Amino acid sequence: MAQIYDSIIIGAGPCGMRIALELKKKNASFLLLDPGTPGGKVNVAPRVDNYPGFTKIPGPDLAFALFERLNQAEIEITPEEVLELKKENDHFAIKTDRDTYYSKTAVIASGTKDRKLGLENEDKLFGHGLTYCALCDGHFFKDQDVIVIGGGNAALKEAIHMLHVSKKVYLIHRRNEFRGSNKLVDELKEAPNAEILTPYIPYRLIGEEKVEGIEIENRETGERRIIKLQGIIPAVGQIPNTQFVQIEGVLNEYKTVPVNRSMETSCPGLFAGGDVLPRDIRQIYLAEHDGIVISKSILTLLGKE
Repeated sequence: MAQIYDSIIIGAGPCGMRIALELKKKNASFLLLDPGTPGGKVNVAPRVDNYPGFTKIPGPDLAFALFERLNQAEIEITPEEVLELKKENDHFAIKTDRDTYYSKTAVIASGTKDRKLGLENEDKLFGHGLTYCALCDGHFFKDQDVIVIGGGNAALKEAIHMLHVSKKVYLIHRRNEFRGSNKLVDELKEAPNAEILTPYIPYRLIGEEKVEGIEIENRETGERRIIKLQGIIPAVGQIPNTQFVQIEGVLNEYKTVPVNRSMETSCPGLFAGGDVLPRDIRQIYLAEHDGIVISKSILTLLGKE
């Protein structure tokens, strides 16, 4: 008979790490699964300025600091990719690229991936004038010119945030109509340092070592325009890492995971936290807070609290 763990945590980002630390304190049996670098997307943040305890710290350094907490608690990460998450009778069955594990409870803390523009040099320019998070990295563009790309609420909020930081903020969207709030659109239209350009798409990123500008194309006329600037902020969506979830009703239409106040999904015993949740603001401290709530909920369910 295979071992049945108290919990299996999918994802070793800030949320998953916090859960593991809290479960360890109560001697609960668990697995922490993640094939990637510990810390998740924290590793790709050029710098983090808003994490408690650090004035300024590079993302990889913060990720290592979080990982050190696991080492001190003698918690190991099982470096396996989750392929399927199912419910079998009263237990969860988690199939990875190497084995299948069983648990009484499970956690989806697998995060998201930024949807990229798909342009040449995009990866090379990341961290050198190109960022996917204005709230995280917007201060790098103080009194500079930036462009935000997208038409949903996320893009509109990113652009509004940058109004108070940058000298000039461009916003381009592939359609004339925005998917986001009209109130947010009006706020941008009224801002003296904002310029909305539609229906434009990014055509070419300009710069080899750092962002120097962008070439955009009008989808209706084919006209192309070069804008010299120092910052590019794509906000064209997030892709949740939830493709492995095989339990009906857990994912919403956007493939994110709705939860209740206890961070429990529609499936009893299955919890979710961090960037897989349907929320607009994604921050490290929020993910850790989710982890604290989830661990308490799991321990209560197991009778270990």
